[in-house]
Amino acid sequence: MLTWAIAAALSCTPPQIEPAATVGVAELISMRDISGLSLSPDETRAVFQVQQADVERDDYRSAWCLVDFATGNIRELSDGGTIAMPVLAGLGRRTGMWMTLQPRWTSDGRAVAMLVRRDGRTALQTCELRRMRCRLFMTSGDVEDLVWSGDGRGILFTSTPSDAERAAARSDEGDLGYRFDDRFDVFHALFPLRGFETNRDVRYIDVSAGRERSAHAQEIERFQTYRRSPISTTMGAGRSATLFASAPVTRPAFLSGRDVRDFIRLENDWAAWTEPSFPDAAGSAPPLTLFASHESRDVRCGAPECEGYIVELAARNETSVLFIRREGWGLSRHGLYIWDIDTNTVRSLLVTDDVIRVCAPRRTDAICLHEGPTRPRRIVSIEYDSGAVRTLVDANPALPEAAFAPAQKLEWRSPQGDELFGYYLTPPDVRGPHPLIIVQYRASGFLRGGVGDEYPIQGFVRAGFAVLALERPDPIALRAVVRDGDEIDRREWEGLSERRRTLAALTSGIDRIVEMGIADRARVGVTGLSDGAETAVFGLIHCACIAAAAISSGVHDPMSYYLTSDRQREAMRLYGRGPDDIQFWDELSLSRNADRVAAPILAQVADREALFMLQAQRTFFDLGKPFDLFVFPDEYHVKWRPRHRLAIYQRSLRWFEFWLMQRENEGPAFGGEYARWRAWSALLAQSDASREIAQPGLNTQ
Repeated sequence: MLTWAIAAALSCTPPQIEPAATVGVAELISMRDISGLSLSPDETRAVFQVQQADVERDDYRSAWCLVDFATGNIRELSDGGTIAMPVLAGLGRRTGMWMTLQPRWTSDGRAVAMLVRRDGRTALQTCELRRMRCRLFMTSGDVEDLVWSGDGRGILFTSTPSDAERAAARSDEGDLGYRFDDRFDVFHALFPLRGFETNRDVRYIDVSAGRERSAHAQEIERFQTYRRSPISTTMGAGRSATLFASAPVTRPAFLSGRDVRDFIRLENDWAAWTEPSFPDAAGSAPPLTLFASHESRDVRCGAPECEGYIVELAARNETSVLFIRREGWGLSRHGLYIWDIDTNTVRSLLVTDDVIRVCAPRRTDAICLHEGPTRPRRIVSIEYDSGAVRTLVDANPALPEAAFAPAQKLEWRSPQGDELFGYYLTPPDVRGPHPLIIVQYRASGFLRGGVGDEYPIQGFVRAGFAVLALERPDPIALRAVVRDGDEIDRREWEGLSERRRTLAALTSGIDRIVEMGIADRARVGVTGLSDGAETAVFGLIHCACIAAAAISSGVHDPMSYYLTSDRQREAMRLYGRGPDDIQFWDELSLSRNADRVAAPILAQVADREALFMLQAQRTFFDLGKPFDLFVFPDEYHVKWRPRHRLAIYQRSLRWFEFWLMQRENEGPAFGGEYARWRAWSALLAQSDASREIAQPGLNTQ
């Protein structure tokens, strides 16, 4: 079905308002995000999506925008639709992240196609740029990827079942009762999540007539050749991700038999690609080396910059490649380089602590997404000659960098030898030591609210806290040599080695901040979602260094074994996490260690993950210990509803103010919370199990 696209509800040009003097919770929640950057074939324009939370409507507004680089003019193409959260293949469920597929241009640049989420379905949309007119195609299912036909008259696409189609299939089975099997994740839903996928047949739609049909063999071959793998560029702890890669799915025949990790097509059927640098390091994420085919021969880049953690490739022309490499201490820096294949030389354009991704090369510069610790995501130009960075599109001009509390980078080595980094922020014009809040578990890019964006860093600083945004140590050495995900998982859980590594990062970071005179060791709060929540809980059990905690997802308890799929339970038994592995649970389970934990715990979780919290919450409740659990309806692992995000921001701030500052906000709205917290505080004050503050050099072995 073909319809005209809806006009944009969100303006592509921000309103002209007075720049903010400071940034707090209100500014963070209403910040505009940029995603889906795509450069036109003639390199003069680009399409991108801008997104913003609307607390009043409890939804998101978005718009597809077109920027003309010569004039700087930005125009609205169409409404961007509601939040797009694809159902993850194999899991059958969403995460809550906004995923934006990079738009696709026709070869002549006259039209561009993108995906739009509307009326519960992910649909195709095409925009004719001469007339600035867009059309929406409500095809069968949820479209997941697309490629223009060779003549530009149609679009080849694949789709997955829509929510309505999945619900109908479940309903048919539900009439006879669901057989309980490995399709269930009980913690998420009491109905099967998996098993409703269909074959992803390639379809063709005529963009003039709106007619849809099955694709022919040659069309299927074109789709497989020119579609691109959905590599996610989340740029640190950002909420929205661009699904982006230059690499088509089908590789050229001459690359068969090689361990190619990423590749791009050059002109004349040449290509550039990466493969593992060392034969004995061909794991899931090894150091890579850049190669190219050129004049019927293979060229291995000989510059040292061409080895390492190369994360992105783009063709500048037939004989040069633009690439991005993560490098430096703890891989905390991003480097942008050009490799000249003819001369086999590399030129460094920029090496920065900021994050640069989704770069598209032009003749004299590259167009990229860029963000820094106190600079929200923006579109920039990076000049080849000078490396100068120039802002082309700033989605948040009313939030200048001067309005943010400055962030200082901190580098250190953990007791286990990991290269660690993070950023610390302190309240202005107030001498320390301050109460400290640790925000986990990524510190690259814009420092908004940690992974999941639930802990407002600038809001904490504005309230008088020091903050350490901590990057967790990834198992780089392990992933360099082991490719199988199950084997990586087994080794990480063996002896709880990965949990001990992340706790060592946390405690050594606290030590550094305390030694610098910034933080008060007796007033340390820890936050976290997902892996960050696991680290916080492991720290509550094994370290007396946490005065209060706020977590956003479930914890490991013996009960969790019974809430997961059959395949996951089999892996848990195999790796020593079965229900009878008492020693394992004694070291990991929050409920089994409730009598040892003195710090108050705030848990704000999705309804689809709340069951993971019950064993711990019930145990703490029975012991009369502070464990405040809030459950948010219709939520996923990453919370997506604006009102929920705002409530979590505000309650987290009140929680730490109460426990670390003995401060209460005025007003009757929170009276019930404070009465409950005061009662818990009085019980803790009377308890014989008073906490001893840990000293530097904590044993996390």
